[in-house]
Amino acid sequence: MNKIYFLIAILVFPTLVNAQHHSFEINSDLGLFNSALNAQTILNSLGYIDDEQKLEILNSMDDKNSAYIELNNELKFNHNIGLSLAFGNHTTIFAEYDKNLVKLGLYGNSSTLGESFDLLPLKGLAFHYSDITLEYQFSDNLTSRISFIAGHQFVSGEFTKLNYESGPSGTYLSYDLALEGIESGDWRSYIDSRSNLSDFNTLEQFFNANGRGFSVGFDYKGILNDGSYIFSVDDLGFIYWDDDTRKYDIVTDDMLVPLQVNDFSEIEADYFLNEIDTLRDIINPYNQSYRFSLPTRLSGSYNNQILNQFINSYTVSFDHRIGLYETARIAFDFHKEINKHEIVLGYHFGGLEKNGLQLAYHYNAKGLQFNLFSSQLNFIDNSNLYGFHLGFGLKFTFGSNYDIDNPEVD
Repeated sequence: MNKIYFLIAILVFPTLVNAQHHSFEINSDLGLFNSALNAQTILNSLGYIDDEQKLEILNSMDDKNSAYIELNNELKFNHNIGLSLAFGNHTTIFAEYDKNLVKLGLYGNSSTLGESFDLLPLKGLAFHYSDITLEYQFSDNLTSRISFIAGHQFVSGEFTKLNYESGPSGTYLSYDLALEGIESGDWRSYIDSRSNLSDFNTLEQFFNANGRGFSVGFDYKGILNDGSYIFSVDDLGFIYWDDDTRKYDIVTDDMLVPLQVNDFSEIEADYFLNEIDTLRDIINPYNQSYRFSLPTRLSGSYNNQILNQFINSYTVSFDHRIGLYETARIAFDFHKEINKHEIVLGYHFGGLEKNGLQLAYHYNAKGLQFNLFSSQLNFIDNSNLYGFHLGFGLKFTFGSNYDIDNPEVD
């Protein structure tokens, strides 16, 4: 499969770079989001956590909470005939957890004497892969693409049962659990080498091909009521993780003394890794290939002009990742153009982010376009900041046919 990826690249790439009119793009964005803790609460919790701070943490949480990280990087080459070739690398991490788990961590079981709880949901998912994407514009309305995927790391775990009971004297915690887990790639070795990520062997291991797959996608755009719309489908596909994939089926019960946390900085990663190793020892994992369906992304937008001296146009958009988002992310944006510059200010809700403001800046000159954007403009107020997001895009266009008034046509 790796030879096929390489063959595609060497056959298509010369055609793109030798075109009379072609462009080259660099796109990257990083997002870290959580639904429970704002920046001010996290900053206050870096030192000793007193009872008032613990109460503040719990009061900021819902019964069900989530954390979400997404990192995307892409290099893309475009040909004026509508053909493009992209090299991408993508990482997604998602976790969902119950409020009572955090309460146990902060206070121990002494705060729940003689009580029992169902601690579901508790699940996590992380996957890292690279892809080569071939895209072709069939008409002014329709563009389609296919991606060939090399999977690097994958881990998934979900508790289907997690009950706990605190003893009357508060001296023990008993639990009864059932866990299903899947793991591909050597996560432990990577974490152990995190202080030396520039080492070639570490990078080579991080980008090992432990799975293969493909996905397809398309864009359809048109005109409606004097405005333009676009509807997109992406990541419609799968990764087939190889026969070395480890699967865990754990059903057990035990009694322990829970951890009480007074300082988050005192908790080392080894603590959690050792606990995971303890669970692994309960039952020997078995090797079996696994087919993972990518969280398909559905998105779309509608843009129309506004006859206003302060606003040139508005955009309404949605984005949904099946299997990750419970509700689609909806956004409203207003655009203002000043010569070669454009400012876009908007508001979003839904998805895995807290509601908030977003901002984008576009620069458009002959042969050069630059974008800088963030969906977390709330950084001006730490009490309303529940994540970090920053992305940029840089596009160079070469050839005599470039039209600054219609820069998207390649």
